[in-house]
Amino acid sequence: MESKPVVGYYGLWVALTYLSVIVAILGIHFALMDNVRYALVCLMISGLCDMFDGRVASLFKKRNTREKHYGIQIDSLADIISFGVLPAAIGYLRYDPSGNFISLGWFDTAIFPIYLMAALIRLAYYNVIETELHGQNKKRTHYEGLPVTSVAFIIPFAYAICHLFDKSIFGIYNILLLFLSAAFVLKIRVPKPHARTQIVLVALGLPIIIYILYLCFSK
Repeated sequence: MESKPVVGYYGLWVALTYLSVIVAILGIHFALMDNVRYALVCLMISGLCDMFDGRVASLFKKRNTREKHYGIQIDSLADIISFGVLPAAIGYLRYDPSGNFISLGWFDTAIFPIYLMAALIRLAYYNVIETELHGQNKKRTHYEGLPVTSVAFIIPFAYAICHLFDKSIFGIYNILLLFLSAAFVLKIRVPKPHARTQIVLVALGLPIIIYILYLCFSK
């Protein structure tokens, strides 16, 4: 047994995962305050943290088995907050131009637990497979189902496109969440992105986050 005064692990190898959660909670706060753009920026920053946390952790070769398993578990627990709760909060709390809360119908409201359940199931399944691969000393080559972290790009991209055409994303937001929910749990093979692919994704996401930041500070 470890003789530590607190539970958990707090090394640099898990710092990006913790940062992702902190930023996501900040994003939920912005969503509650009717500041969708700042919430979307937080979503994308959480996505960047998640993209590189595994590579950072792999630099620490002396991690023991318990630390490695902890990394798998804490990563998925962080993801359900960053890419499950935050997108749901963005869509659930809607206000009209006068600042009045818009009450959603039962169908719209039902989409959010469906989305969260799909994300939760996808992450739990990922943990099972990842633990098995780790025990067999194998590396993952593909994902089954769309990774939940993909929403860090998809939702801000949809927002930017809608804004360019002078449309509100909330006109399609629930449909988008339903589509994502299905993609999470459908057993489709999604190749695991390598370093070059990740660089391309960052390059594609950078103009989007700059555009949304510009909207944040423009009148």
